[in-house]
Amino acid sequence: MQINEIIAETIVNKIFAILGKEIVLSDAGGNVLASTDLSKTHKNYSQMQQAAHSGKVMEVGQEGIGFIKEPLPMGVILPLIYSGEVVGALYVQDEPSNYNKYSSIVKTAAELLLHQTMVIDNIPYKDRIKDNFIFGLLHRKISWDDPRTYDEAELLEVGLHKDKVVSIIYAPGFWHEQFQDIASASEDERQIVLHAYKKKIFEALKEFFGETGNIQISYFGNDTFVALIDEAQNLKGAQIVALLRGKGGSLNENLLQKFDKALKRIAVAVGNFYKGKDGIALAYEEAKVALQLGMSVDENRPVYHVDDLGMIAILAGGNKRWQESFVRNLLTQLLSEKYLIETVDMFFEQNMSLTQTAKKLGIHRNTLLYRLSKVKKITGLDPRKFNDAIKIKLASLLSFMHEKEKVL
Repeated sequence: MQINEIIAETIVNKIFAILGKEIVLSDAGGNVLASTDLSKTHKNYSQMQQAAHSGKVMEVGQEGIGFIKEPLPMGVILPLIYSGEVVGALYVQDEPSNYNKYSSIVKTAAELLLHQTMVIDNIPYKDRIKDNFIFGLLHRKISWDDPRTYDEAELLEVGLHKDKVVSIIYAPGFWHEQFQDIASASEDERQIVLHAYKKKIFEALKEFFGETGNIQISYFGNDTFVALIDEAQNLKGAQIVALLRGKGGSLNENLLQKFDKALKRIAVAVGNFYKGKDGIALAYEEAKVALQLGMSVDENRPVYHVDDLGMIAILAGGNKRWQESFVRNLLTQLLSEKYLIETVDMFFEQNMSLTQTAKKLGIHRNTLLYRLSKVKKITGLDPRKFNDAIKIKLASLLSFMHEKEKVL
């Protein structure tokens, strides 16, 4: 196994950040792969080769340097071991009175970094680790309050400092189509196939959005992929959600073309955009509910969203923030004209009877019809239609309940 320059540079930078000393990292042959002193890069140091060959920590002093073509200044050379094999050497320039205190700790830290970087750099393992990490975040199994969460996210290149939109891509039959003929496929082989399809989904999203922020694609099992889409300077989170809801049909078609031809359908779901630590978990829960409910009631939409499912999602989800969002979307514009809310409430109290409602309100029947038409224009829901009336009534009841909770 060999250390490449990218891995070497990562280790050198992290060790330098801790010690603030000159750091050089070579392969087992003494060839420098990375250094804080760029003039040493690509040179060969026999002292580092010797330390790697011996497998022992070697102190660099003044004695014998006249016989060395490219001598290193005073310091210490630490052989680096990976899977029981010496794969390189790390040099730290310092005086013995200093490096004797920390050399064993630096060696352990460097080998840990080497192990982490080696594992993460391997695509099959990297994908699996990243999938597990994102799965844990979205299922609230990983704590945002643990500082290690951010360290791991950085190592996996998952930026947690930007708010994200969450979308689910469900490809029923995907796993069976890919692996029915290779049931004995190794985990690495499966991860390589999954990586290729993640790349296809990534490309489809890039084509759909054009220039946008970072996009992470994970596989959660059960034919389900999850996309985390960062806000961009020119495309905010709410705009990304609106684009998916309004023009997601073209994305759906593109995804279906990129997947195996045997697949009959691709289902896409998206949650609302939320800021803050639990934003992506809440958005994922929304998208999952939208997908499950939308498909269960045979809503054949290119993109599912809880707001499009209205009352069904609110009742089934039971999430207070969804309820508040539902109420806000329906009633906010009516609040400035409270007489419309009073009109609708009376209309429901009178069992949707136009005659009785007009009589109770003391207005002409045509005035009542005008008001109800205005409600439809504002909310997109017609109070005279049973299904729409239920949604408006539900929003009104939820609004009342939430206001009562604030008082209590």
